[in-house]
Amino acid sequence: MEKLNKILWLSLLILPVCTLGWCAQLEGNKPAVIANGAWNNGPIVDEKYLNKVVFNKVINVNFAAGLSNAVNQAIDEFRKIHPQAKFVRQSGGTLFLVNKIIESNQKTDLILVTDTQALKRLVPKYANWYIQFGQDRIVLAYSNKSKYSKEINSKNWYRILARKDVRYGYADPNLSAVGYHTFLTWQLADLYYKTKINKQSIYDFLKGSSSLENILPDAQEVLKQLESFSLDYVFVYESGAKGHNLKYVQLPKEIDLGSLEFAEFYKKAKVDVFFKNQDEKEAISGSLITFGLTIPQNAANPKGAIEFVKFFLGSSGQEILRSNYQAIADLPVTDNFNNLPVELSASVTSKAISSK
Repeated sequence: MEKLNKILWLSLLILPVCTLGWCAQLEGNKPAVIANGAWNNGPIVDEKYLNKVVFNKVINVNFAAGLSNAVNQAIDEFRKIHPQAKFVRQSGGTLFLVNKIIESNQKTDLILVTDTQALKRLVPKYANWYIQFGQDRIVLAYSNKSKYSKEINSKNWYRILARKDVRYGYADPNLSAVGYHTFLTWQLADLYYKTKINKQSIYDFLKGSSSLENILPDAQEVLKQLESFSLDYVFVYESGAKGHNLKYVQLPKEIDLGSLEFAEFYKKAKVDVFFKNQDEKEAISGSLITFGLTIPQNAANPKGAIEFVKFFLGSSGQEILRSNYQAIADLPVTDNFNNLPVELSASVTSKAISSK
């Protein structure tokens, strides 16, 4: 009888914990428990840690395809520290993800993109701030089976692409930031090289000569086509080319959107994209390619998102970005320090980002 009473007493202690959604997850056949703020297979449970509400909800994270490797690695590393944290992940083109929020007010806890210009469309209606944390540049990637790969260089790449037997591709500029960054690069190439292809501008010729089947939804799809040898050349971010161990043409700094010294020159290029829906165009001007993130106003689990952002912007997250060849700022910057969650204030500098 005494033994039965002990069992009932223990059950009453455990029941509220399970009701709150904190029943231990199974690791193999052993119940995982929390000890001193870290997950173990030991017998001691830190009740204070169990009572935290940060990870009692799923964290929905949307991220640009160009950041897939880094974000997925960061989530995996974060869960080693917090195995109880659960994530739902969606990747796609930057504009595709931003448009989901604008058009249908899609709920997401965190969005990370490869162009902070796109995030500016969310402020202030859908988000109160954003953080700029890294940058990249456009390159022309190719494989060891690409035609004329031994001839191509930073001076003749557009003429190589103009050859009839060469297949090149890029991401859809209406869905992906790397797509409209490609178009901006072509426009800047016109200003830089000051030449024509078959009496057309470089931009008009490359845009008009590319096959529709070679315009892909996002950076990852573009890279897949190159790696399967379906394409000879693709326009991608340098980090993507390096991450996939691809050869690439380093374009002049004046046109690759990756050098601060030419930021004013980049502004001379401008392309129209269908930003909100297929009936409305918006102009995007050339600028330095910068990565950014924000937690939308409609986030269901902002506390969980904040904890992940702290990790992502911290030393571990920065090391992951470096390992993926993605240049990072010494200290990320925000467009609105006053609106930033106080938990993130130590992760950024108070220097405001120019809104122009």
